Amino acid sequence: MKTLIAAESGNISLPFSWSQLLLGLLAIAGIVAIVVLIVLLVRLAGTVKKVNKLLGDNSAQLDETLKKLPSIATGADETIANVKGITGSVNDVVTDVTELVDTFTTPEGAGGIVASVAGAIVSVVQVIKEMKDK
Repeated sequence: MKTLIAAESGNISLPFSWSQLLLGLLAIAGIVAIVVLIVLLVRLAGTVKKVNKLLGDNSAQLDETLKKLPSIATGADETIANVKGITGSVNDVVTDVTELVDTFTTPEGAGGIVASVAGAIVSVVQVIKEMKDK
């Protein structure tokens, strides 16, 4: 058996080697890892059990929903196609309205004609008024 302290030389001697110390630490780490894995597996088993219960309790509703999914997807496709068609129509209407507004706001357009006619009427009324005043 080795002595723990050698008094004459001042060196400390250990009753085990460095490799034995490392092996002991690895064994402790392995035990800790196994305990952690066991805890994780127990929790995973509990979660799987809850999921199975949830699926079992709601299997009728899940089956019904899964049966409706194709019709829902078809309805979504039709809705998207309708939205595309409506968007095209709206773009055409906006273009037509823009052209109409431009027609009324330009001097050469209908607004300019109305302004010219109104100006002519005002001139005629002024001439008649002047003639009446004389």
